[in-house]
Amino acid sequence: MRQISAKGDLLKIREEFERHFKERTEEINCSLLAMLAGEHVLFLGPPGTAKSLLSKSICEAIEGRFFYYLLTRFTTPEEIFGPLSLKALQQDDFCRKTDGYLPTAHVAFLDEIFKSNSSILNSLLTLLNERKFHNGSRVIDVPLLTAFGASNELPEENESLEALYDRFLFRCQVRYVEDEANFLELIFSPDQFKARARLSLQKVREVQEMARRVEVEEDAKKIILEARREFRAKGIHLSDRRWKKIINVLRVAAAAMGKESVDRSMALLLQHMAWDRPEQKGQIRDVLMDLIISGGVSLEKLKNEADDLLSLVQRSVDFKFPLRIRCYDCNEVLDNSKKLYIHKTLYPEHSYYDPYRISLHLRYFGYADLIKVLQDEYGWNFVENTPHRIRSYIMELAGMFERHAQARVKVEEESGDLKGLLDANMWVSRNDKLAIMNRCNNKVSLLKDIERTLRIIESMIERDGQVSLMDRVAAFQAGAQ
Repeated sequence: MRQISAKGDLLKIREEFERHFKERTEEINCSLLAMLAGEHVLFLGPPGTAKSLLSKSICEAIEGRFFYYLLTRFTTPEEIFGPLSLKALQQDDFCRKTDGYLPTAHVAFLDEIFKSNSSILNSLLTLLNERKFHNGSRVIDVPLLTAFGASNELPEENESLEALYDRFLFRCQVRYVEDEANFLELIFSPDQFKARARLSLQKVREVQEMARRVEVEEDAKKIILEARREFRAKGIHLSDRRWKKIINVLRVAAAAMGKESVDRSMALLLQHMAWDRPEQKGQIRDVLMDLIISGGVSLEKLKNEADDLLSLVQRSVDFKFPLRIRCYDCNEVLDNSKKLYIHKTLYPEHSYYDPYRISLHLRYFGYADLIKVLQDEYGWNFVENTPHRIRSYIMELAGMFERHAQARVKVEEESGDLKGLLDANMWVSRNDKLAIMNRCNNKVSLLKDIERTLRIIESMIERDGQVSLMDRVAAFQAGAQ
């Protein structure tokens, strides 16, 4: 694959912007990546956070026609799409003179985007999504590469505004400057800023062409698939269209750096594209960081599953009855769930005394009714120790051991490789890189906790069956064949 020098140009632009716009690395990265991918960016944040200045400045850093407008509830279509052509009207042609307006722009900045009114929304939605504008009887292709939107708040509950919100793949929360040194430099530095570094439209097209040939590595695919499951479990649902756009962005991000494939470190970019409400971003970021470290295995999910399996095995293999149960037919005394099941298997017609009624109010039941009484009336929290259930435990445990082994390789043996991927990834912020590497150490201890739980389950099952777990797995697999 022929290398492209876009990375050098992009780094120059970013460094220049970072010197003037403090604590805005994520917003700058998202803006540059959106322009390369042909997607739209939304800046959300309170007044006075330089959303408008940053957006306008980045728009001016790319060669091409630029359109800017501050929207209000009274903005008319003429102000956005151009005035009606009087000459065309004389010929009964209802079309606009679009030169210098949004339909002819390569980049655009629409301030207070959610103050759009119904008279311009439909045309705006089509233009942003399909890059087409209905001008009278003609449908024209528009050259729009990227639109920037800014707002102090999320859109109100309105179907059209929610559709407009969905058009912005990248969403950035813009906050006030936190660091005191950055704050002092901000308030005492000149307000004027004009970027000297530029990005050409030709360079953008080259990167987009390269992106079509970029592959997605298996690790990255695995992370994306598990992230989708985790997001859904947290009530975060992304449309198939949005996922498709996200994958394209990852390919563009790799191509811009001259890479031939999307590696697992790229998955962190989803934190800027997957949330609908600001409070979801932290959850998404945590999920992605954990999956990047473990190579697509959710260790928290594995830990919860191991704990649940331990509880089930304890209740079926090692559950001691609070009171002993006596067989009505042979008088044998049974003190745990395993003995009760074996007795039932040997003597299916036998009945059993109610352990709480053995004198004046004597009663007895068949096996199935006894189990129901013990669990429902007396709340005995045990599970029948059946061969089918033990077999399912064994197979589930074997799968957990396999997932644990995969994650262990990624966390313990390939942490150096991950650090190298992060260091080479220009789209991941310095803070995120540090956060991921710090989490690696925590994941090592979590892996040890999970392994201890799995070993306890293994020993309980082996003690119950008097044969090693792996021998039983092999036997089950051979039987299945």
